[in-house]
Amino acid sequence: MPNGLYTNDGWLDFDYIASKGAWLNVIIGKRQVGKTYGTLKYMLDNDITFMLLRRTQTELETIAANDKLNPFLKFLPEYRTDLFRSGNGFYTISDYSIDDGKAMPTKDRGLATSLMKIAGQRGFDGSMFTDLVFDEFIPEKSVIKRKSEGDAFVNALTTIGGNRELEGKPPLRVWLLANTNNIGSQILEALNLTDLVLYMRRKNREELLTNGVYVAQPVSEKIIEARKETALMKQVSASSEFYRMAIENEFSYDESPYIKTMPLKNFTPAWSYDDAVYCWQRPEGYYICRAPFRINASNRYSGNQTGRETLLMDFAYMKPYYYAGLILFSDMRVLQIFKDIFGID
Repeated sequence: MPNGLYTNDGWLDFDYIASKGAWLNVIIGKRQVGKTYGTLKYMLDNDITFMLLRRTQTELETIAANDKLNPFLKFLPEYRTDLFRSGNGFYTISDYSIDDGKAMPTKDRGLATSLMKIAGQRGFDGSMFTDLVFDEFIPEKSVIKRKSEGDAFVNALTTIGGNRELEGKPPLRVWLLANTNNIGSQILEALNLTDLVLYMRRKNREELLTNGVYVAQPVSEKIIEARKETALMKQVSASSEFYRMAIENEFSYDESPYIKTMPLKNFTPAWSYDDAVYCWQRPEGYYICRAPFRINASNRYSGNQTGRETLLMDFAYMKPYYYAGLILFSDMRVLQIFKDIFGID
């Protein structure tokens, strides 16, 4: 039986994680602590039929075409498993044998595709998949983000999951894997997990199981100490964003100058949205937080499309104020909600 989050060597122990019995497993951690390797190894070791998901088709094509980036080639010689093109935007994950110098699929283990591809499918039968592995679900800062990623992921879960729970079967088991790039993830937001992740950070919790959802933010001391001695980490400044992500497991781009804790004394209520975020006017601009206030109904906006559109018309100057640095926020989730409302990338 597994006895903790880490193996004796300091890598993530996926037998332990699986033993939690969660339908949704979210693992956000430093680079190269075994997130992708460990998850895929668990799939192969337990002969699980699974779907591998990447954010974009370009990401998928890149790992399929490059031997150094293909995650399955790391399992040689124990497993001869690779990606074989099987249609427009899809790859079959299959074991293979070599016949006349050519790799020939012998045993299907699953399917690989991109988020946008599977989210747009209709009439897709995903009943053969018991697990979904979404690798790198939080993009790097430099990567172009699609505004619809959160909704697309929920649609993908609906498409792949089908009616299995209505038929008395277990739900699709999901594995979300990412580096600590940015807490402002539309997928975390769509799954109502942003606050939980922030809570774990504040409380220094490495793992948490709640309502069938398991979240791990690993900080393996053995791996940390070993990686600190690598040539790159000795060269990179300990105060850099990359170092905080790779070594300290901090969200590397979330030290935003827009985030401040401020006293509300002498601030004036301006507007509220969906009874979730509250905008206060301050002498130098605005402060948006979760601290509620009483305000006229005309300045209370519902969370539906009509409420959003009315807010956009009534306070159209919020967007230029934001770009001018005149709006501050209590935390990253409030900032993300504001950006979503006003269409800011």
